[in-house]
Amino acid sequence: MKKTFLLIYVLLFSVIVSAQAPFPTPGQIEKFMNSKTLVVLEEGMFSTFNALIKKAMEQNWTITPYEFIDYDTFKEKKSDAAYSFIILTETGFENDKANIHYDFLNLLLGDNVNNMSKMPEFCSFPLNYTKVEDPCYPVMLPLILKFMQEHVKLMSSLSNPKPLRNLRYYNKNIPHVRNYPLWLAREDLTKEVDSEKKIEQLYKHPVKVVSRDELVEAIANPPEPFIFLFKVGPEGTAKSGRVYKILMGTNGKIYFFDFHLLSAKRPDGMLLSDFKRLGKY
Repeated sequence: MKKTFLLIYVLLFSVIVSAQAPFPTPGQIEKFMNSKTLVVLEEGMFSTFNALIKKAMEQNWTITPYEFIDYDTFKEKKSDAAYSFIILTETGFENDKANIHYDFLNLLLGDNVNNMSKMPEFCSFPLNYTKVEDPCYPVMLPLILKFMQEHVKLMSSLSNPKPLRNLRYYNKNIPHVRNYPLWLAREDLTKEVDSEKKIEQLYKHPVKVVSRDELVEAIANPPEPFIFLFKVGPEGTAKSGRVYKILMGTNGKIYFFDFHLLSAKRPDGMLLSDFKRLGKY
């Protein structure tokens, strides 16, 4: 899928992260649960993203009432805590000399602040390097929406939800990975671990290495419950930046979340050290 459908959109929602977005207070979490969620659509009647997010919302979003809006409506309502927002942003990180940008799906609550990066943030999920033209995340959108809802419910249930500020919180689920087959796209693995035989030296549980196309098809039509790697990397478009590695289940749960900085020694893909970590359980 060509990514040209995002070009105008990301220019509208370009965010440079200078500090971590505010974590919601207990009162703001309660407001979210009583909010109406406004999904900000891309401008352009032929937007592929709009069609994908509409279908994913209609099939998966149940935690709040929702409505699809345009950017002008977002500007009008973003200060109102009666509304929460799902919005796609192009995000960069302060002090990144390479000026790498990523696409994130963000779940925010309305607040009277002068910058979108200061709005209370319930979840920020990496989707793609902005310059990568054939993203794999479209098949992920339904699962991401499922995850976001469970994430907010968990925040609402905890007396101290602040550990949920970082999605590494879900690394506590690593021991459960062994309970499911682990599917991996060969294109998302580094050379040291690019085959079942190599991985099995480090990780003794069921693993299946397939092509990326085969993985996308399996996620869309799961033959059985399984866990898979969703990797966000530069795909040859950059020589630096973050490589996000997320193990997610077809149930929408996260079992592992981490990233490393791209380098000659730590290339674009799941690393041998990642499998050593998983293999401890």
